[in-house]
Amino acid sequence: MNSENDGRRRITLKRKIESLEQDRNLLMRLVDTIRDDNKKKVPNVLNLIRSNVPLDEIRFYLEESLESNDDEAPPKGPRSDSASASSSRRYMDVQRLSDIPLYKVPAQPWTSVTDDDAFVSHLISLHFSCNASGLNWIERGLFLRDMRSGNLDSRFCSPLLVNSVLAMACFYSDYPEALAIPGDPSTRAEHFLEEAMRLLKKEEGCLSVTTLQAWGNIYTCLAGMGKDRLGWQQTAEMADYAREIEKKRQSLTAEAGEDAPQMARVISYAMFGLFNMCTLAIMSLQKPAVIKRPTQLERLSRDHDLNDTWIAYPRQSEPVPAHTNCVIDSTFEMMLIGWEICDYLFGDGKPLTFDLEKVDAFHHRLQKWAESLPECIGLGCTGLGCTPPPGIIDMHMQYYTVVLIMFGFIEPIVNESDPATKSRIRDVRMSSARNIGTLANRFRSLWHVECLPGTVMQYATIAMFTLLENLDDAQSKQAFVESFIVLRALARRWQLAKGILRLVQLTAMKTEDSLPEEARILFRDFEAELWKEEDSGRFKSLYPNFTIAVNQDQGPGRHTDDAELDRILKSWDSLNLSEQSTEQSTEQSTEQSTEQSTEQSTEQSTEQSTEQSTEQSTEQSTEQSTEQPTEQSTVQSTEWSTEWSTERSTERSTERSTERSTERSTAQSTAATTEAEDASNESSGSGGGKNWKLRTAY
Repeated sequence: MNSENDGRRRITLKRKIESLEQDRNLLMRLVDTIRDDNKKKVPNVLNLIRSNVPLDEIRFYLEESLESNDDEAPPKGPRSDSASASSSRRYMDVQRLSDIPLYKVPAQPWTSVTDDDAFVSHLISLHFSCNASGLNWIERGLFLRDMRSGNLDSRFCSPLLVNSVLAMACFYSDYPEALAIPGDPSTRAEHFLEEAMRLLKKEEGCLSVTTLQAWGNIYTCLAGMGKDRLGWQQTAEMADYAREIEKKRQSLTAEAGEDAPQMARVISYAMFGLFNMCTLAIMSLQKPAVIKRPTQLERLSRDHDLNDTWIAYPRQSEPVPAHTNCVIDSTFEMMLIGWEICDYLFGDGKPLTFDLEKVDAFHHRLQKWAESLPECIGLGCTGLGCTPPPGIIDMHMQYYTVVLIMFGFIEPIVNESDPATKSRIRDVRMSSARNIGTLANRFRSLWHVECLPGTVMQYATIAMFTLLENLDDAQSKQAFVESFIVLRALARRWQLAKGILRLVQLTAMKTEDSLPEEARILFRDFEAELWKEEDSGRFKSLYPNFTIAVNQDQGPGRHTDDAELDRILKSWDSLNLSEQSTEQSTEQSTEQSTEQSTEQSTEQSTEQSTEQSTEQSTEQSTEQSTEQPTEQSTVQSTEWSTEWSTERSTERSTERSTERSTERSTAQSTAATTEAEDASNESSGSGGGKNWKLRTAY
């Protein structure tokens, strides 16, 4: 070890050892999986390998399978029951032993959730490594300085802000302590968020920049949990709070005394980051803006501090230049245009029809923004031979997403008599969606998927919805798979990403014939390993199905409530359960009918003549085939429509347990009705009930 480099060679060596241990662990899990000869798991693993997915995806699959097997019967053969569990413990032990947090901070006196300094340092390091730098509203150096001081009266750190940061970081952590309830991923970050919400109530009437920063974290956590209905209410209050901070900027700066220059910088960071975040939120949820367009903000200096570096923690690597100020300032410039686009598409004064010239003007401004980017963060720096940090890749993915959303709402209303314009817009959309897939692949080739910012779920989702229209194209298929992989990786940690991926899956079922084989494998694996029956009841999300929103006849930038994530998932899963029950009911009905017919025919042929047996068999067959479906289709059709509307009105006001009970009872009553309607469709020559269910779900 060279004493002059502050031990960095030793740190690099430890990181290499960690990487080798992870690769060895993957090999051992593959060997264990093949040795166990699990009829379900082994074919899935082989399919993943043959579909050329990255090793991270195979590792995630094996880890998830290991967790799901904990509740199942022990494996056959001479191996001990604890073999898989000990393998998992070995993996976590190696990971924790080799974990060297980038920033060491104390747990106390900042949080009552844990007193583990190492765990808190791990989470703080994750927060400043994994979140997109363009959407950062905390000045890292000053926050860490005050947190290390342990002084509760610090200007740039508070228990509220710390707990909100820890909650955010839980979405990037594999540590079991990141879950409020051990073994339940749906409770990720809930303990720290609950503490932050409790402290937020105590802040009423106070005005501080740390409270404003915490509000941004709280919204992000609620959205990540799939509870953005509540989160959206928070953004309105946060916007009012931000306006108060901006009004009193000078007095807050003056009160800081010798920290006045630092206070001015912290407020600027907060305003830039929160404006960027709010604009992305209104773009994602397609809602009117809750925050005003800033008119006077002191711009950040685009300097290149040699200490401004990024490390791929926890899978650490050599530091690379972060260009933080360049990314934040350039993202802000793009979001100023994005805010105007959102106000035009979704604002209260939105037009009844779109002006194509105005939209083209927006696009021209976006293109000019991309062309004028500094060389250090321009599109060229994302190509081969370069190592851009996630913040730069995220910014470019965000740019293409803005283009996709803008033209996504425009293309359906372009007159068919203008095929040239329609074709031009379609080409721009497909090119942008493919570029998002390319950048997703570039990210995975440079960094581990654990470093993916949560914002990527929005970019990948819009790209996938767009590419579903063009899966006959080889490049579009590849981009679809690339976007799918990153969204699936995020779905293991972010509940919202899980629900969005389910939303994409349900939409993709309508184009199943053109789905890439790799996507089919990944969809099947997602449904088998990640999606549970009760998951649909966990969402309180406004997130819209992009395909439905852009095609609904509600006017520009408008969509009905039926396009929102939580309602679609509940509707679909109820109908999906109905379909399964219908198939079982049909099988049982057919078997019983066959047995009864055979038994009666045999008895009657013994006692009576062949002629009487034939007549009675015919009468019974006719009676059973016509009277029962008629009664069911008449009576149960009324029951279905009544209970369906009742379910939709009660789901949103009942507790989770009541929701599940209602869904099950609805599914049972729907099953019989669906059976009758399917039978009616078959007799009239229709194509069966599956397409009908898709239309009803949507």
